[in-house]
Amino acid sequence: MNSSLHKKIPLKQRLGHSWKLLRVLVRQFRLFFICSTIAFIGSTLILYNVYPVNELPAHHHSVLGVAYDTLQMVFFQSPIPFVDDWRLIPIFFGLPMLGLIVIAEGVVNLGQLLFGQRTYSKEWQEMLAATFENHIVVAGLGNVGFRVVEHLRKCGEEVVCIEKNADAKFMSDMARMDVPVLIGDITNSQLLEDASIGKAKAFMALTDDDLANLEAALTVREVMPQLRTVIRMFDQRLAQKIEKSFGIDCAFSTSALAAPVFAQAAISGNILASFEFGGSIVNAFQLEIIDKHALHGMDVDAVRHKYEVTVIMHNRAGSLDWNPPPATTLATGDKVLIMADNKNIQNFLG
Repeated sequence: MNSSLHKKIPLKQRLGHSWKLLRVLVRQFRLFFICSTIAFIGSTLILYNVYPVNELPAHHHSVLGVAYDTLQMVFFQSPIPFVDDWRLIPIFFGLPMLGLIVIAEGVVNLGQLLFGQRTYSKEWQEMLAATFENHIVVAGLGNVGFRVVEHLRKCGEEVVCIEKNADAKFMSDMARMDVPVLIGDITNSQLLEDASIGKAKAFMALTDDDLANLEAALTVREVMPQLRTVIRMFDQRLAQKIEKSFGIDCAFSTSALAAPVFAQAAISGNILASFEFGGSIVNAFQLEIIDKHALHGMDVDAVRHKYEVTVIMHNRAGSLDWNPPPATTLATGDKVLIMADNKNIQNFLG
């Protein structure tokens, strides 16, 4: 990566890449580090207790001095004379071999890891997924799955994806968002384990196959009964029955969720979201104030009382105010986010 491209990557993202690489390194080299450390400490103690250190200069007599000699021996140095003692011979011959293995293993594996991280290879994604904790596993990387992952990443959530098609169109987007994707059948319990489902905080089955979504959710339930589980179903009535019968936390029909938004869009192009609550249709409505608009010059409290709506957000010249004060006066160019039912939207559309 050249310097000009490196500068374009935000510091936070670069730190995130480094932290993920460190997590993978610790996991992949964990056993090797432990064995090497035990060998080093064991050799140091044997040398300190067996080697005739009194015959050496004073700076070799301490444990720290012997440890330094041991480290030098690992890297093919001869800081102390050879002693023909059966207890020490394995150390004199074994430590240089250990050093050779450390260098060879480190260079080869580290090179592979760095190359895998740079190319976002399948192997790198599998190793990365194994390090995740308190994350969300999303199965299905179609249009719905991609939008869900995109939203979760904007919310700061860590995500691992499972997708059956290795050539799915959003694979490059996942690499851009640092989201590992495991390729395979979402009903495969081993694949779910590879996605660190045992350390996840939620599972979402979002493929276009209702049966596969349900089977995957039930498989996850067997392994992690308390894990929050969300599935996508095409039939809303079936989704409701499954939610009640199988203890699934949430079962949604995307068509049922989208239908109110499409319907309300016919009323106004400013509808952002629409849903039913308490038997009423509630809409999230964005509005830009112009000179002759009915809301121009009114304060937020007056708008709330006159039109019986809730002003949730106020945007003026790029400055966003959540829950604006009642005395805020609406001026030309201001944008507001309003929650209202159909009847009250019609009152101020003009």
